[in-house]
Amino acid sequence: MATQDNKNSIANNPFFNDYSTPHNTVPFHLIKLEHYEEAFMEGMKREKEELDKIINNEEEPTFDNTIIYKDETKGEHYYDLLGRASTVFSCMLGAETNDDLDALAQKMSPLLTQHANDMQLNEKLFKRIKHVYEHHRELTPEEATLLQKVYDGFVRSGALLNEEGKEQFRRLSEEASLLSLQFSQNLLKENKAFELHLTNEEDLDGLPESARQMAVHTAQEQNKEGWIFTLDFPSYSPFLTYSTKRELREKLYMAKNTEGIHDNPENNLAICTRLINIRRELAQLLGHETYADYVLEHRMASSVKNVYRLFNDLISAYKPQAIKELKEVEQLAKEMEGDAFEMQPWDFGYYSHKLQLQKYNIDSEMLRPYFELSKVIEGVFGLANRLYGISFKENNEIPVYHQDVKAYDVFDADGSYLAVFYADFHPRKGKQGGA
Repeated sequence: MATQDNKNSIANNPFFNDYSTPHNTVPFHLIKLEHYEEAFMEGMKREKEELDKIINNEEEPTFDNTIIYKDETKGEHYYDLLGRASTVFSCMLGAETNDDLDALAQKMSPLLTQHANDMQLNEKLFKRIKHVYEHHRELTPEEATLLQKVYDGFVRSGALLNEEGKEQFRRLSEEASLLSLQFSQNLLKENKAFELHLTNEEDLDGLPESARQMAVHTAQEQNKEGWIFTLDFPSYSPFLTYSTKRELREKLYMAKNTEGIHDNPENNLAICTRLINIRRELAQLLGHETYADYVLEHRMASSVKNVYRLFNDLISAYKPQAIKELKEVEQLAKEMEGDAFEMQPWDFGYYSHKLQLQKYNIDSEMLRPYFELSKVIEGVFGLANRLYGISFKENNEIPVYHQDVKAYDVFDADGSYLAVFYADFHPRKGKQGGA
């Protein structure tokens, strides 16, 4: 029986209640660290209870009582807690993480993977799904697709394995889940730990004003003098393109391209090796020669052979031109620096830019005023409107997880509401690259 403290805690946990926000959007401003674990644990408990009701149903398995089962006694506001919490937690790990969230992820990852395995490897449940798969009523195209995906999902998660195979699948998948999490956390920490802090203005030679201003702003955020350049693309790319200081270009390039392989706690080499081996074992356990074969089974390419065919076609089409362009860049570099100059990877962006100026008199900085962020947003939204009739309107009433984030209502051509679009454009300390 739940204690009064537990009841109060749940009552104050946003995941358990109506969000009461525009369009039922996530109330990021109300969610605290402890809310995630409460929702995870209760969500897993609810799914196990639902599983018991499905597998203990004495009626013949059907699409309705097995594939799309819903407990009508729970009412309209009985939320999918695990899905709710997992979606938000995943978002925050990618876009706004911190040490506490990372620690919670490490704690919950094995439990969540174990729970998923308990569901996917449940023999009674799969027996019912298999029965529906082989003896279902006439289905709509959407229902047929759902049934196929559910059945394939169970098979690809080890449902057809014997007991020994299932135990091996459990062990490998739980280890892989934790290692994948550790890999991404290490990569983010390594990326954000590096900074190129310059205090001599001569070291900025060649850099455009926009890159200098960004570096000043980064330094000011840390209460430091001078200029700070990071491995985030908006800082990294201009430096490699414009800086005349070769030794600094090399320092930045090597930091970016050696992430995760230094002699420190963030080293990912052993994790990579183990993940590769785990994935090979998992694939072979499920009847595939390689992990690539397993992954591609339901992808557009469908096979490793097709992927390599595409690669080889691309190489045949582009390699001759790439070699020609590389020789042009190398030739210009020698003309500028002398015949003894040997171009390195951190030189290519710099001399390629010089060649572009020489041949076409084009500099991307010339285009910058035309691609200011608000103008780009206006252009993209305008294009979407012309192509599809949809429109976007910023909604400041929608809670966001960081002050940089903007939320937009999306409307169809007839003015009806479609969705919410969150725009999060800028790099920051707690944000994964590409998030």
